[in-house]
Amino acid sequence: MAKEDKNKDTADKEAVAEEAAKEKVNGKVEQTDEASQQAEKSDNGKQKSAKSKEKKETEKFKNELEQLRDQYLRNVADFDNYRKRKERELTEAWGLASAEFAKKILPALDDLDRTVESAKSDKDFDALVQGLELIYKAFSKVLEEEGIEAIDAVGQEFNPEFHDALLQMEKDGVESNIVIDQSQKGYKMGDRILRPAKVIVSK
Repeated sequence: MAKEDKNKDTADKEAVAEEAAKEKVNGKVEQTDEASQQAEKSDNGKQKSAKSKEKKETEKFKNELEQLRDQYLRNVADFDNYRKRKERELTEAWGLASAEFAKKILPALDDLDRTVESAKSDKDFDALVQGLELIYKAFSKVLEEEGIEAIDAVGQEFNPEFHDALLQMEKDGVESNIVIDQSQKGYKMGDRILRPAKVIVSK
């Protein structure tokens, strides 16, 4: 009888121990499941955070790109307006310059007109010559005021930059390569050659 009680106690203890072991295992499984769920939630949270950050950066990039595009378009428009304004100013400047030049030429043309009329009514050629000289001086003055001057040619050494040689000929007492005559005057404005003088050069 005592032996049976002892066996029963042992069986009960084993049953209790087995039950405890099962509960322990179940507890670990539950803990593992809970940890897994928490890890999954953490991963989901990180993914959402990363997506949110990426979305914000994308929006920021789009805004910066739009600002750069607007700035570029404004710069293009400003440059186009600047170009048109400069073209208009240049056209106006040329117009004013032409008008001023014409104003200076008109008195000389008036002198020419009066001289022609005088020659028609008066056979005095001395008066005609004097009139033509006045016209020449008037034109020369206008050219001087515009910075235009005649190129010295006769007696100068031939220079292809300033002189256009029509022919060469020998002339007593004159060294070779000297301008001995000119058929048309040359003109320059500062350092710019407007027209070379047409000349005859000594051999």
